[in-house]
Amino acid sequence: MTVGVEILRLDSVILSREKQVVMKREFEKYAEATNFVIRTILQKHLTSAAKTIEEVEDEFVQRFDRRPEYLADVVKTARVKIGEHRKLARVLRSAREKKPKFKEGRLILSAPIVRVTEKALLLTLPDRDVLPIPFDKRSRNRSLDTLRDLAAGNRQYDRIRLTWRREGFVEIDIRIPFQSSQ
Repeated sequence: MTVGVEILRLDSVILSREKQVVMKREFEKYAEATNFVIRTILQKHLTSAAKTIEEVEDEFVQRFDRRPEYLADVVKTARVKIGEHRKLARVLRSAREKKPKFKEGRLILSAPIVRVTEKALLLTLPDRDVLPIPFDKRSRNRSLDTLRDLAAGNRQYDRIRLTWRREGFVEIDIRIPFQSSQ
């Protein structure tokens, strides 16, 4: 039995000004938090996610967000970014002397913070408000059956990547694991 991953790609509608302001603030905060965790991992030579969470938890709660799920998502993203940079540094000489940096414009979150419904992605903000991000009609209709399964809980999803586009909308990539028998 092998485990595979399906990526469900969706677009949002163009967001209102108020939602754009909130989303930009979330993207900036996530990038800043991820870069903070990357610096801490590299300075203190932390080797596991649990040690990293334990080390940065107090300062992270004061500076960024108090939700443990958010911290876990940021730590996972930071560790992946460090791994990508190390692979790149083996091949690319100019990357060897530089520190890895997470670029603003992406948000990678998991289930308790983001929820999928048939018509929208629901992003839970730090103050427990919920920000709905409606799917574009074309992309929603293209994958309606999968969205129904995800909303009903018949299928599980891992992490959801939100990518900011300057035109005022968000690209949404939902990572859905599946098992196939061969």
